[in-house]
Amino acid sequence: MKVILDIECIKPPLTGIGRYAHVLALDLKDSALVEEIQFIAPPYTSLLSVTDVENYLEARLSSRKTNQFTGKESNIQWWQPRSFLRLIKDNIPFRSFLRAGYYSLKNKQYCKLMSKYPQYVFHSPNFHLALMSNKSVVTIHDLSVLRHPECHPEDRTDFWSKEIYKVAERATKIITVSEFQKQEIIELLGVDADKIHVVYLGVESKFRPYNQEDSQDVLQKYGLEYKQYSLVVSTIEPRKNFIRLLKAFEQLPKSMRRSYPLAVVGDKGWMSGEIHKVITGLIEKKEAVRLGYVDEADLPYLYASATVFLYPSIYEGFGLPVLEAMASGTPVLTSNTSSLPEVAGEGCLLIDPYSIEDITTAWQNILGDLALREELSEAGIIQAKKFSWQRCAQQTIEVYEKAER
Repeated sequence: MKVILDIECIKPPLTGIGRYAHVLALDLKDSALVEEIQFIAPPYTSLLSVTDVENYLEARLSSRKTNQFTGKESNIQWWQPRSFLRLIKDNIPFRSFLRAGYYSLKNKQYCKLMSKYPQYVFHSPNFHLALMSNKSVVTIHDLSVLRHPECHPEDRTDFWSKEIYKVAERATKIITVSEFQKQEIIELLGVDADKIHVVYLGVESKFRPYNQEDSQDVLQKYGLEYKQYSLVVSTIEPRKNFIRLLKAFEQLPKSMRRSYPLAVVGDKGWMSGEIHKVITGLIEKKEAVRLGYVDEADLPYLYASATVFLYPSIYEGFGLPVLEAMASGTPVLTSNTSSLPEVAGEGCLLIDPYSIEDITTAWQNILGDLALREELSEAGIIQAKKFSWQRCAQQTIEVYEKAER
C-alpha cells in the first residue's frame, strides 16, 4: 500500500487538528504496514519523501516568534507565506471570494500533482479534499459550521456549508473522531454509515502527572504556583464558550478567585475582542493571567500543575485538550454535550455549557473539595489510557486498506 498524506495543517501553534496530523505523519512514516509514504505540503508542486518531511517539520515547528501577550520569545512561528496570505484575507473585503479562489487554486495544484501518482491512496486529515481520481480518505473532525454557524466567520460558513457536502461525496472513505460525530455526518451530510470509520485520537506520553519540583522552572516562567490556578487551553473564540466561563468565574467567591486565578493558554480567534476585554479586567484585579501561545515543551507541565482544567465548549468533534488534561492527572470540568461525554467517560465532571450557574457550582465544588479532586484525577488517568496514538495510526491504516479495495 502506497500513501500520500497532506501535512499543510501542521503549523504552530499545534492545536488539535495540527497535533493529530503531526503525530500521524510521524507514526505512518515508521510503520512497516505502509509500503511507501510521501507527503504533500505548500506550495503543492512536488511531494516530500520521509527524509524530506523530517527536515520540513523540524524547520516549520522550531522557529521562534514573540508571544503576542507576554512579549517573550516562543518557539512558535506561523509559516511566513501563509501568515501573509492570512493577513491579507483578514483585512480586505470580499473574503468569501478570496477563500473560494484560494481553494480553487489549491485544488488545481493538488490534481495536477496527484495525477502523477494514481496508485497512491491520498489522505487529507483536515476536511479539505480536491476532486481527484485517486482512492482517497478525508478526516472530518466536526460539523460546527453546520450545527453552529454563529460561531464562525460568515465567509467560512458560506464556503464550507456547501463544500463539505462535496468533500463527503468525493471521498472513498471518511474518518471521523467520535461516534457522536459519525452520527452527525450521517444525519447532516446524508452519508452511508459504511463509508464512515471512527478513529479516536490519542494522547502523547509527555502528558502525564508531574510533581512540583518537575514543574518549577515552567511555572516560574509564567508566574504561576503549583496547584494554585484554574487552567483553560483553547483558541479564544465563541464556540469555546468563553463568555459563560468568565461569567461563572466572576461568580466564584473572591477568595477563591484570588487563590486559584484563571490561566488562559490560547491564541486569538474569531470574535475574541469582547472576551479579551473581560480577561483584561480580571488581570487588572490579579484574578487571571493570559499566556497566549506557549512553548510546546511547557504545555504538559502547565496541564499537570493546574488545580482544575476547564473546557465547557459548546460543540466538539472530539476535544483533545480534555484527554491531555486527564492524562496529566488534573481534574477536568467539561460539557455534557456533543462528543465530550464520549471522551470524558467517568473521568470528568460534566456540566451544562449553557448554564452559568451549573459551571460556577461545579467549579466551586472542585476547588473546595480535595477528595473530589483526587477522585477525578485518578479517574481521568484511567480514562485517558483508553486512547492511544499508536492505535489511531493502526486503525487509520486499516481505513486506507479498505479504501484501496
